[in-house]
Amino acid sequence: MMIKKIILKIFGRKRIEYLRSKPVLVHGKYRKIIDEIESYSKIIKKNYGNDAELSMLLTRKFAHILDKGLHRKDVRAGHSNTIATELKKHLEIIENINPEDSNDQTILWAKEKLNIYNQLQETGKIDELKGEPLKPTIDFDTYFELIKSRRSNRQFLDKPINDQIIKKLAETVNWASSSCNKQPIKLFATNNPELAKQCLNQCKGGTGFSKNIPCFIAFCADMRGYYLPNEMYLPAIDVSLGAQNFFVATSALQLSATGLSWALKDREEEKRLKSILKIPEHYQIIFNAALGYAQREYVQPLRKPLKNTLQIIR
Repeated sequence: MMIKKIILKIFGRKRIEYLRSKPVLVHGKYRKIIDEIESYSKIIKKNYGNDAELSMLLTRKFAHILDKGLHRKDVRAGHSNTIATELKKHLEIIENINPEDSNDQTILWAKEKLNIYNQLQETGKIDELKGEPLKPTIDFDTYFELIKSRRSNRQFLDKPINDQIIKKLAETVNWASSSCNKQPIKLFATNNPELAKQCLNQCKGGTGFSKNIPCFIAFCADMRGYYLPNEMYLPAIDVSLGAQNFFVATSALQLSATGLSWALKDREEEKRLKSILKIPEHYQIIFNAALGYAQREYVQPLRKPLKNTLQIIR
């Protein structure tokens, strides 16, 4: 391990990775994906240590890693010093850049974890960490019926979606699981029907819709919290987990959200959509959605049987 650290210090990680790489010819479509990931890799390094939003994301990440260790039954002093140091550093960055964020729930939670960790290092013991028992307010059958009520309708009433409804739905996304609790999902939305229509025109899957689009939402991931290219698939997973909360919640409000694939976008479409919705360069658009009150309900599609979904190995 010591030899590895010395080699990394002398040559640098990038140079070692370059020496280990092999030249290879790839299809043009794969080249586009590689170029996109490389562009985000450069962005990640650009503002590291000088961006409060990035440090907030990393604060959640490092506090989560500490928290996992503190919840272990065999927890003891002497572990995770590097993680604790990183957490302390990012808390200080936030405090220096945005001192008004000192009462942010993320900051208070992270400071609590750091204090418990420091107590463990000083005394060798801490009180066992336990959360309150869960008390669901709805039963499984009710929840399952809500899930089944979701539809991808494409004909909307000429009825506006106000800011409060969008905020209500957006609040659900961070309560989903995300890798290392980074909560990297961010929604860029417009409830201006004219802008929403312009956004829809950038999506190759945006056919069959009514002329009126009350609301358009881009589901994006903050790419600065990922170790690329190793974690190149995690942004899509993290955002999709949060988006599922959003989609189920629309049914509870008698709304319909229709997902729009972004896989076939070209560079111009991405550039235009990011411009319309003012999406910063460090956010990757994972997919989009049109939101509104259904003018008519689409016929429920059949679902494959459970035997084709689940295989239990004994």
